[in-house]
Amino acid sequence: MRKYKNQTLISVFGLAVGFTCFALATLWIVYEMTFDNFHKNAKQTYVVYQPNTFSSTGYSRRTMYLLATYLKETFPEVADAISLTPSYSGTKITVEGVELPALIIQADSSFFRMFDVKIVEGSREFLTPDSKQIAFTWEKARQLFGNEHPIGKTVTFNNEELTISAIVSGMSKRSNYAFDMIRPFRSLSGGENTVIKLTPGVDTEAFEKKLYDYDAGEDKRVPKNLIIKPLAKVRYTDQDVVREVKFQHIVIFALSGMLVILCSLFNYLTLFVSRYRIRQKELALRVVCGASAGKSIKQASKTLRR
Repeated sequence: MRKYKNQTLISVFGLAVGFTCFALATLWIVYEMTFDNFHKNAKQTYVVYQPNTFSSTGYSRRTMYLLATYLKETFPEVADAISLTPSYSGTKITVEGVELPALIIQADSSFFRMFDVKIVEGSREFLTPDSKQIAFTWEKARQLFGNEHPIGKTVTFNNEELTISAIVSGMSKRSNYAFDMIRPFRSLSGGENTVIKLTPGVDTEAFEKKLYDYDAGEDKRVPKNLIIKPLAKVRYTDQDVVREVKFQHIVIFALSGMLVILCSLFNYLTLFVSRYRIRQKELALRVVCGASAGKSIKQASKTLRR
């Protein structure tokens, strides 16, 4: 290492850079792949996609509101289903004249059956269709109102005054349906998401084929060629999910880090093999000159120590 300082420096620097890149990229990949896997029934929960010519993949999560009810009534494999409008970044509410960012979803009572969310305090009146009531998570309520009791207070959203009637347990921000507030459906635009929970033991592949081939005839609630994706995989398989860096690029970054590590190790291995061969020739020459193998090895060890 002392004799070949440049090559040693290149190897050490390459390993440092490679391990750093690979470790950071791996942590990022783990983060992306653990969205929504904390739900109790995550393995049985799927998101329904329908054909959409405006999507980059030809499919979209935007479905009709009544699709959830239809699937639950028609397919025995579907144990439960829900339509909900996910929260979008950039949404703001007004509290005492101050605009603040918030994640708001629209859903009905089935939301509490599908996900691990409970009403901690207050009434369920905020789930009444077209009501002007809303539910907050404890975290958001404390952020906005401090130690003051939030129930009964009002906030403004889209020029509409809403009253806080309940506090609900929150859901991890590592979710495709993370929220700070829940309100009932106020308008149906065809942009709702349909999430279904399959009955335990159902053959998923057979159900996917059955759903894809299903023809509802003139019933426009069910488009043809529907497909489903596991809820826990939506984050990194849905190309329409808005993110600053694509998941494929993160994987490429991790592979690049691994390649740098392998190149650095190969460089060091090449140096080691080259040095070994030089010493091997030297030992052979000493043996030819009459030195014993043991003495040659001892002399070589002394030379290396120097």
